[in-house]
Amino acid sequence: MSDQYENFRNLVASGGDLTRARWEAVSDKIIGDAERHFGVQLSREDIVAMPSARIATLTDEPLSPLYMDEIQQLEGVKEQVRQKELREALEQGDEDSHAELSRLTPEKRLTRARELGMIDKRQQSAPTSVADEATLLRRLMTLNPAERIAKARAWGLM
Repeated sequence: MSDQYENFRNLVASGGDLTRARWEAVSDKIIGDAERHFGVQLSREDIVAMPSARIATLTDEPLSPLYMDEIQQLEGVKEQVRQKELREALEQGDEDSHAELSRLTPEKRLTRARELGMIDKRQQSAPTSVADEATLLRRLMTLNPAERIAKARAWGLM
């Protein structure tokens, strides 16, 4: 089954170099403005849903002044803004946000923190010198085997 923007994609693909160049220029401008004004990442697939982007591409008219409103209405943008606001609230210690997360199971809480970018998958970097590595290895030897493997991975030794 085809999606509602397939015709537009076909027009851009078969419209020649000028149409593709217009599409790239329009979408690059929108991607840059979305990052600059709202702090969100967009893809060209997100931009296909914007009527002003499609019109500007096909007619060579300038972007409608309403395109900034269209950016804010994109579902991907709304979700990124919600995520950003939640992360900021958590970092500032907002009790409601923390209470919301505390109702989750530990596994879901950890997954949610990763989604928000609050937990780096590799929390500590690899040792910078031989002495650092030797210190870490000595610490590892005091742990049981399962913890040893987990810590070695976390410390960048494996």
